[in-house]
Amino acid sequence: MMKNQQDEINRVQALYREWTQLLPQLQADLARYKRAANLVAQLEAFYTDGSYMALMEAEQQGAVFDTQTAGEYSILSEDAIFNALGDFRHITLQRLKSAVAALDSE
Repeated sequence: MMKNQQDEINRVQALYREWTQLLPQLQADLARYKRAANLVAQLEAFYTDGSYMALMEAEQQGAVFDTQTAGEYSILSEDAIFNALGDFRHITLQRLKSAVAALDSE
């Protein structure tokens, strides 16, 4: 009987140890998520307040802009910001579903 109890202590202790190692990463993930939300809000404002359309129209009328990037799509490409907004929405929904599932299991 005592061996089974010790096995259970060891098993749960290992779970707790893993949790303590994950906690700082989860806290950092939250900070990164908040930063991402801020970035996406700024991108969305640019995309919806007329700024994006004004630049697109200027380009169509012959304005030449330097749209070289460090490897990511240019913000003037047709879908770059639109896709970023969709990606963030998808990630947010996944996080929300995970959070609700975790709370429902209590």
